Amino acid sequence: MTTTIEDRMILLLNEQARLAPSEDERPMGALRRAFGTLLPRPEPGRGYLERLTEYTRISIQRWRKVFHRRQRPTPDMIEALARLFPHYAFWLVTGITDAANGHVAPDNAQTFPERLYAQSDGASLYFRRSLVLFRRLFEESSVNLQDDHQRMYAAERTRPLAHWHDSPLVDAAYRISQSREYCELHEIWESREKYRADNLKRIWPTSPDDRPWVQRAKEAKEQGLSFPILGVDPRTSHQDHCDLYYVPRVPCPTRFALSVLNTSPADLRDEELKRLRTWLEQLQDDDLFVFFQYLEHHGIDRELIFPLEPGTIRFAWLGMADSEIEQFVNYVQSQRSSRPRDKYPARMSRKLA
Repeated sequence: MTTTIEDRMILLLNEQARLAPSEDERPMGALRRAFGTLLPRPEPGRGYLERLTEYTRISIQRWRKVFHRRQRPTPDMIEALARLFPHYAFWLVTGITDAANGHVAPDNAQTFPERLYAQSDGASLYFRRSLVLFRRLFEESSVNLQDDHQRMYAAERTRPLAHWHDSPLVDAAYRISQSREYCELHEIWESREKYRADNLKRIWPTSPDDRPWVQRAKEAKEQGLSFPILGVDPRTSHQDHCDLYYVPRVPCPTRFALSVLNTSPADLRDEELKRLRTWLEQLQDDDLFVFFQYLEHHGIDRELIFPLEPGTIRFAWLGMADSEIEQFVNYVQSQRSSRPRDKYPARMSRKLA
């Protein structure tokens, strides 16, 4: 398990509550318009939840309960924040980012495997304009959004025979596609793609020496300049804010992301075996395939743990049966007990050749 939507929503609300608008952006009223004529957004800073309530029509009591973990976020709250912050929507739901395509996280959220926080104005503008046009589609089609059957009928494509048929919304979609607003969406997309190559060079350089931070450091050294670094995190001071990925100071590659999997069964300590067993009990997604790789990497016959049963079909996402976990634990214990104590090697970090 990782962070939950509840955790990420609190991080997002906390970021907005702590932000203060610049003098140039300070509006005359409680709401301002982002990017000119697009969606109005509540002003960040003190009293943010009150303004968020005005914007979303969701009671401030519900927002406060979520913020203080007295209530789980509801679909309408998640949707409201995703529409309000479309560049955070992907992170809000999944917990990961896709910064190269504009899907980032708030500055106060720790991200992985990507670490880039820089927001793409072009991507944000594209997301917001797309949201406006998506809403316009349903308005143009006169769909009763309060009627579940009408809404689903309008949103669902069908496949009566060999080909997919678009929903009744397609007629309105073609009408909207002739509007100036739709043409502007094309222009926004083209503008975003125009700068994509330059952005990719900044966040994914061809070599470590091409990173902006390294280039600036070289130029400063050549000019005999030095810059004081106050309050910087020493763990990440070697990285630039444009770095898309985490770059370790000293490369030390390992086979598996879960460190305990890099240790052979015979070398596992009690606490490591306990940790590994807990992981096996909670397998999800592609974890079972990773465990198969672990067995192969350490030269363990898979059939010792997973006896072949002809005619049986199993699904990886169902994980391992309790009997299979016990079989693996017993195998590990037998490997540990079969080795003389004085022959146990010193613990070393395993590296790929």
